[in-house]
Amino acid sequence: MIQHLNFLNTTVRFDVAADALPAFTPVQHFFRHLLHDDPAGEPTFRIEIRAYYPDIDVEPAVWSAEQQVIRRSNAAEFNFDAHVVDEGDRRRYINRATLLDTPRDARQDNRFELAITGASTVQVLDLVRDLVIRNEESLGTVVLHASGVCDDDGNALAIAGPKGAGKTTTLLSALRQPGWSYFTGDKLFCQLVEGGVEVYPWRDYPYVGVGTILADDKLATLVRDSADPQVDHRPPTDKILLDPDTFESWLGSEFSAAPKRLAAFLLPEVRPGEPLRTWRLTDTNERWAQLNKIIDKQADTTFFTWQSYLVPDYANFYATLSRLPGHIAGTPMIRLRGTLDVDPSALLEGGA
Repeated sequence: MIQHLNFLNTTVRFDVAADALPAFTPVQHFFRHLLHDDPAGEPTFRIEIRAYYPDIDVEPAVWSAEQQVIRRSNAAEFNFDAHVVDEGDRRRYINRATLLDTPRDARQDNRFELAITGASTVQVLDLVRDLVIRNEESLGTVVLHASGVCDDDGNALAIAGPKGAGKTTTLLSALRQPGWSYFTGDKLFCQLVEGGVEVYPWRDYPYVGVGTILADDKLATLVRDSADPQVDHRPPTDKILLDPDTFESWLGSEFSAAPKRLAAFLLPEVRPGEPLRTWRLTDTNERWAQLNKIIDKQADTTFFTWQSYLVPDYANFYATLSRLPGHIAGTPMIRLRGTLDVDPSALLEGGA
């Protein structure tokens, strides 16, 4: 089976062997909004996928070597340890779930080989997202670390802030208001257009706090049934990785890959019990400082220490970034502080 993931300026070709189709199905389902039989252009990356049999496919000596920490994440499901084997111009990352064979330089050789099992899904999703982000940043796309909601008129609101600021609380509050739908959970890809910015969402696994889950009876039931039967006994500050379909069914708003116009930035600061206070940032330096806090450069992540097959060239990225303030000069940037009960329409109409 051959399918193509077409996203902005990036095309990833998946060449999936018949024996790998059962293990690839969850990946295919996750990316269903972006997958097509035909490529949008010449493939940027080619990923050949086959089934993986660790005891047959890997030399016994590899298992006796020390594993390396490849990635650590707040979500344990995204942790990745592997044995690393260099062979000429290729490098292999090997564990019991996945075997990833990469080029040393993806600009010279865009072919990746993956051997997968049923436990490979998250690692494959991570690889694809990483390839897309790195390529887009090299081409000049600015990526924001933000969740977001959208309306039927093509407007998107970016909700951004540090861990614990109240992004999820603000997102859920906004979705309770009529006319607003779920847009993106973690990333916004920015394209500069005449008179503003067009943003593209990226589907992600939501990582939701136990306190937020237990505050909603429907979500709590879904989590008990599908993710963690013991959720009621966990501290409210714990977070749980939820299946995207489960999360979106609870929201009543399925993910769509269609881009929207960036209409506003919401910068929450949750303070339970305090009345909600909102104000717009108008000072140019303060707006620039806030924007820099939410720009998601791949070189700043833990990936940069090991995924050297594609290190972004930031010349085009910084050229776009230097133009971005001009394109968002008329885009409201709104601080929210207190109990985050948010009506997005009122904020856009000047209620802030």
